[in-house]
Amino acid sequence: MGIGPGKRLRVPCRATTCSHLQCFDAALYLQMNEKKPTWTCPVCDQKAPYDDLIIDGLFMEILNSCTDCDEIQFMEDGSWCPMKLEKMRRHRRRHRQPRGSGR
Repeated sequence: MGIGPGKRLRVPCRATTCSHLQCFDAALYLQMNEKKPTWTCPVCDQKAPYDDLIIDGLFMEILNSCTDCDEIQFMEDGSWCPMKLEKMRRHRRRHRQPRGSGR
């Protein structure tokens, strides 16, 4: 979620002119357009002028309640859960010491 790899969104937004749900960071988007005003969506390359930007309330709520994870998973019923725990479990399984290795 964000502009650039590994960047956490601070203010999730998208343009009403876009058909996707993916958000980008409003603060970074405004900074980029202050330097070189293209007003183009970084997700779909459609025009995304300032007056058409909206802050995504659901993603804002998720960011505020999920401060220690980088990814979430949406369920079919519209609920979501943080992915941090699952990633940690997979990491531990891959790096687990074999029994009797003496370490």
